[in-house]
Amino acid sequence: MESSEDFRPLRYRSRWFCYLDLLGFAALVSGKNIEQVIPLYKNALAEMERIASPKKKHGVIYSWFSDTFIIYSRGGSEQDFAYVERVGRVFFQQLILHRIPVRGALTYGTLYSQSSKNIFVGPALIDAYSYGENQDWLGFVLTPSAFSRLSETIVDLRYRAHYRPVTEPGIINHQPSSPIYAFAFNNGTVNGKNPYLSALEAMKQKAGPRYAQKYENTISFIRNHAN
Repeated sequence: MESSEDFRPLRYRSRWFCYLDLLGFAALVSGKNIEQVIPLYKNALAEMERIASPKKKHGVIYSWFSDTFIIYSRGGSEQDFAYVERVGRVFFQQLILHRIPVRGALTYGTLYSQSSKNIFVGPALIDAYSYGENQDWLGFVLTPSAFSRLSETIVDLRYRAHYRPVTEPGIINHQPSSPIYAFAFNNGTVNGKNPYLSALEAMKQKAGPRYAQKYENTISFIRNHAN
């Protein structure tokens, strides 16, 4: 028998929603390389806790299951975007710098959530998942829905420091309705060098020729948007 607890309209609202998944995780598990899986997963979880926990007071909610991590807001304001974007992007950055392959997407849309029961349903999840999965690189993108919503805010996405339009062919396996912007890996250097490049080169060597194109696409994007 259903009860009033089964659906609460207030839980279904417009939010900022971020989806990230670890690349190659399923292959490691199916290959029974548990000695590689557990440290990788523990490191990812530790980074998520470190980065996201301080933002709980601002309404940022996060969860994970298997190789997937989700981060979302309680509301849909520009300030909510700032919190979710920072947590998602910094988490992505740290995983790459720790040589853990990952890709992700941040979108804007409606979502029904009941985090205590791990219930997450709605267009926002589907949109973020679709754009997250349809990338042939290691990237963190803002979907057309995010672009559309941000065009109504004080700082248009085209003028945000860490994002650039994805114009290179073969990176996004989608037919987007409007431009897709991605994190440009442009927020700092170490001894004059981009630290993401060395991490990606190392991951590329470890991944082997089968996945080389994903890394080459990422490295090319970084070099095209170095400034």
